[in-house]
Amino acid sequence: MVTKGTAQTETAECPDCGETITLQGPIRIGRRVTCPNCEADLEIVETIPVELDWYYEEETDEDEDEDDSW
Repeated sequence: MVTKGTAQTETAECPDCGETITLQGPIRIGRRVTCPNCEADLEIVETIPVELDWYYEEETDEDEDEDDSW
């Protein structure tokens, strides 16, 4: 980790293309990022060391209820 004042800079590898991504700002689980190389939609899943995984939107119960209403 590199710190400059209060700014935080970390690097992590894109799980899709393997590109090294430089992350600046708060490093927290759940933060969404986009790979500048392949434009994969990612999120931080670990902070020590920083690890990225694909971002998946979770379905809500409301979506499931709509299917049963016919």
